[in-house]
Formats: sequence, structure tokens, C-alpha cells
Amino acid sequence: MKVLFTGGYGNISWWCTRRALDLGHEVYLLNREQTTSTRRPIPEDAILIKADYRNFEETKNAIEPYSFDVVCDFLCQGTEHAEIAYELFKNKTKQYILISTESIFKRGSVITERSEKYMEDEASPYILGKLLSEKFFLEKYKKENFPLTIVRPGYTLDTILPYSIGHNCYTVAKRYLDGKPILIAGSGNNRWTFTHSYDFAGLFVNLFGNSDAIGEDFNIMSNNVTTFNDIMGIFAKTLIDKEPEFIHIPEEVCLTLSQFMPKDLMQQRLDDALFDISKIRAFAPDWESEYNPERLVKSVFAWLDEDARRKRFNKELDMKLENLTNDYLKTGVLND
Repeated sequence: MKVLFTGGYGNISWWCTRRALDLGHEVYLLNREQTTSTRRPIPEDAILIKADYRNFEETKNAIEPYSFDVVCDFLCQGTEHAEIAYELFKNKTKQYILISTESIFKRGSVITERSEKYMEDEASPYILGKLLSEKFFLEKYKKENFPLTIVRPGYTLDTILPYSIGHNCYTVAKRYLDGKPILIAGSGNNRWTFTHSYDFAGLFVNLFGNSDAIGEDFNIMSNNVTTFNDIMGIFAKTLIDKEPEFIHIPEEVCLTLSQFMPKDLMQQRLDDALFDISKIRAFAPDWESEYNPERLVKSVFAWLDEDARRKRFNKELDMKLENLTNDYLKTGVLND
């Protein structure tokens, strides 16, 4: 099959590209070819279509000679982007796979594809963008038979690090190496599902060209569940072979930390994130996860250690983490 990826070499999509190539698909990557040291290199056996996906005319001209069996859109975010994607691909593909996110679901019991979603008026920009993308394409599927499949990755890692409070760059790791504690949102005993991109890809590629996947949505993540205390403990001991030093920031304080992330996403850091993945497993009955939490964390650090340029350090984030650490150590609450 001819498979197009928008992007195609990011934290999640690189392994999807690699898996598709290994299965013998003819793989195309639509991107600006702005490779950086913090990404894996574009696979040489993929065909690059160089264009800025946000530039409609440029992308339209670039893909004009092609048609595809599958388009995997990792970049669509919001109604405006969805409208552009629709106009570009409505006559170009037999299947359009929209990459959304499991963050659109409210927490509670085990999450399935039918769990309650955030309302548009209560969602922060990232979640809202994905809700609107799904809404737009579902209308096109219902009214025009647009060949839609929706995929929602969980918390997926390959070139980025897990974190409880912070960002997924190297800043938290560098602080720990410098003797600073790691900040944990809440008790840290909430259970989360952490997925390696290789495992995600092993499930994802089973949807390609599958007529039973048209009009369907799939949550895709591993079946490896651990707590934030445990995953960050592995994180810490991988850096320094000693028991980790944590500061647990109370939930009521965490929900005021808008300098790190919106309130809805922070709330998710405090809650369980457990998923029923039986729907996608029905499309890949022989799939087994190859990355437990320890192997996952160690593989990310191994990749980062190959090239110092990959260890992105954010000075602004470091200052915010330092201020939060000092405020909590001194007073137990944030200063005004």
C-alpha cells in the first residue's frame, strides 16, 4: 500500500513509519525536512514530499501527482487545520487516519472509546483542538462517507521523557543530576499507562487498509500500568543509582500551577489513566508489548546519551521548577 505520514519522524510517528516500511508499504513523508538533533533521522527508504503542511497551496501542489491508500495525519489540530486536511486529501486517499489523543476523555473508571469526553467550553486549547478535529471529520464521515479512522494515543515515549511536573525535555533530569529533588503531582500513587512508540506502532499499522476500521475510533496504548512514583523512581535510579528524592506537591496546589500546564491536563496528572484496549487488540490479536516501564525509560535515556544535543535544557522551566521547590520547602504552600 501507499501510505503517507504528515510529519513522520516525531516521537510517536517515527516508529510507525519504520514499521510500515518493514511491512513492505511504500511510505511517503510530508514535512518541511527541518530535521533537528532531538528527532530521529528521516528513514532513507521513505519518500520525502517536502512542503509546509500549514501552507495549503504549497502542499496541494506537492501532493498533486500522488494518490494514497492511507493517510496518517499526526499534525491536525483544530477546525482550521481539519478543513485544510479535508480539502487536501478528500480525493487523494482510501483511508484517512486522524491522530487525536486520549486526553479528550474525562477520568473516572477504566477508559474506553465510549467514555465521557470534555465539553468544548471546558477544555483547554490542546484538548479543544483535538475535540474539534474529531467533530469536523466525523461530520464528513457521516454526511459524505469520508473514509475516516480516529486513533487516540496514550502517553507515548521514545525520544521524550516522562514527567509528573515539568516538560518532557531533559530539564528535570539535569536538575536531578545536580542534586535537586524531583517534583511529583499529588501522592504519585495514581496509576498510569506508559507506552513506547514501538509498541504503539505495532498496534497502529494493523489498521492500514482495513475496511472494518473505517468510521471507527481506537484508543491505542500499552497494557503496562505503573504509578508515577514508580516510573519516576526508575527515571531517577537510571540517572543516579540511589533511592530517588521526591517532593510531593499537594493536589490543591498542583491545580493552581498554570505556569506548567492547563488545569484539565494537570488534573489528569493526578488521576488514574487506565484503558480498555480490547477494541484495537481485536485488530492485532498476536500483539504483545515489548517495553515494560523500566525498559521504556532506559531506552529513552540511551537515545539521549548518544548525542548531547538531544538533551534539551529549558532555562525558563528550570527557574519555575526551582521556585516551586523553594516555595514548597519553605512554607508548604506557594507564595502569592
